[in-house]
Amino acid sequence: MMATLIFLALFLLALFLALRPLFGPKEPFPEPPRREEFLRELEVLKEEVKALEGEEKKLALARIVALERALEGWRPPKPSSLRPLPLAILLGAVALLGVGLWQYTLPRLPGETTVAVFRVEEARELRALAERARRTGSPEDLLAWGRKAYELEVYEQAAEAYLELLRKEPTNVEAVRRVGILFFMSGLPEARLFLEIAQHADPEAAEGWLFLGNLYFQEGRYGEAIAAWERYLETGGEARERVQGLIAMARAQAQRGKDGRGVYQAHCAACHGAAGEGGVGPRLKGNPVLRVREAVREIVLEGRGTMPAVPLSQEELEALLDYLESL
Repeated sequence: MMATLIFLALFLLALFLALRPLFGPKEPFPEPPRREEFLRELEVLKEEVKALEGEEKKLALARIVALERALEGWRPPKPSSLRPLPLAILLGAVALLGVGLWQYTLPRLPGETTVAVFRVEEARELRALAERARRTGSPEDLLAWGRKAYELEVYEQAAEAYLELLRKEPTNVEAVRRVGILFFMSGLPEARLFLEIAQHADPEAAEGWLFLGNLYFQEGRYGEAIAAWERYLETGGEARERVQGLIAMARAQAQRGKDGRGVYQAHCAACHGAAGEGGVGPRLKGNPVLRVREAVREIVLEGRGTMPAVPLSQEELEALLDYLESL
């Protein structure tokens, strides 16, 4: 804040110096219309008066006084102390200083840019909540800190706050749910346990159903994913269009899992041929190994030789084995 005030003061000073000539005081007296003529006459009289005497000298001196009075109040214009180039350099330096202060001195959240500088107050609030929660260790302060960190997407602090809260209140449903969500974002397998416990305890929490559906979808459990997302919509989840699209995609995936030919075309045809006639991989059509279902299951799931393992759900695998037996 102090750096920002210094920048504003410098900028206002430079602006004042730039505009000062436009609002400076006017000359106190107008320039005499015959100034040049009066000046020449005055110079001539001052030379002549040296050689005059008596009445002529008095008259010449009187004329000199009159000319000086006529010229009184006139001053030659003072040259401006400001120059355009130095002034432009000064303003440019102030502008660069301001950019530097704006870029490097204002507090920001991790990863935040100048576009997000308006969240400075929220960052200060988060810092204050974190300091208070760490100092008091009370569940109320930890919950306030966790909520604010989660809202601002500072997930490291959110995880720290919610995990500490669970140590003090293991049955806090919000903390269980948020930890499950954070585990899911981190790819940790414990996410499902936390989310399932939280949704069983509080089935009206929409965000829990959303992430639980995402988790089931990643595991290939399309039916359960659809059910979780439908519960999300029923409990008033706001991302309705997005989730409806996810449900449609999961239904398409589930249908493909029931269609062995679709599974084959998606995962096997590139190497074994569109109809199992062979290619990079061996011929499958009429291959006696296909009669041993467990052997094919092992080859598909674990791979063999140059063939990699194929990650399929149980439903997809059974549909594929049925199709291969029909070749």
